[in-house]
Amino acid sequence: MGFVVKLLMVIAAFVVGSAMIKYREKLVRMVGKNYYAEKYLGAGGSYTFWVLLGTIVIVGTVIYVLK
Repeated sequence: MGFVVKLLMVIAAFVVGSAMIKYREKLVRMVGKNYYAEKYLGAGGSYTFWVLLGTIVIVGTVIYVLK
């Protein structure tokens, strides 16, 4: 994989992950509350789920690109 492709992947993942974190409230309103997240992460677990997922997208892509 070329350097430019890797750079574009990291930038895209950062944009998508940051958007998930920033707009988590709108995502929960659009998609609905996640039953399992509310059960295992406590009250407000759906919002925490989107923060965790956005973070995983960013970190996972960086790890994939640097591997």
